[in-house]
Amino acid sequence: MTVTVPAPDGFGKADLQLDIHDAEHERRRAAGLGVATGHGFGGLDVLMTLPHGLPVPVADLTDHQRAYVQRAPAGLCTVAGQNVTRHVTRPCRVTLATVRTNSPTRMALDAASQFAPFCARQVVITRPLSRLASPEQLLDFGFYGIGVILQHPDGDPHSALCVTPRKDSSLVACEP
Repeated sequence: MTVTVPAPDGFGKADLQLDIHDAEHERRRAAGLGVATGHGFGGLDVLMTLPHGLPVPVADLTDHQRAYVQRAPAGLCTVAGQNVTRHVTRPCRVTLATVRTNSPTRMALDAASQFAPFCARQVVITRPLSRLASPEQLLDFGFYGIGVILQHPDGDPHSALCVTPRKDSSLVACEP
């Protein structure tokens, strides 16, 4: 699934490719949870520090964590005896952020870089390669692990620098 969001620093839009975790959505629906967010439940960040599906002794938690798990809505975690088990997981994961621009500017590089903590990144350059002022500008994108796609006037893309969908956003050689 792809969604469009405002790009960071006011740089137009970014397309985010999402990997939806259907089993977690169904589990939440069955538990009557609905949407679970860090702000709405006030401590989802507390739960996400615990291992998923493994019991943790409540005595090992901080006072803040203990207070939260005792009042957390049903379906997020279970406190049984002296242990707490986290059930909630991420319902989706961002796998790729795509920023579109007409030239490889520093602003486009910065906008794509904002997604580095979450996913792989790529920039689609809509200006034909022959019209790029300095193709060497693409090297900066490669240095920061950002893939570059050159879009031809007919709309067909051509990869200049590919990025793998791994979290570390390592670059790999592209086939011509």
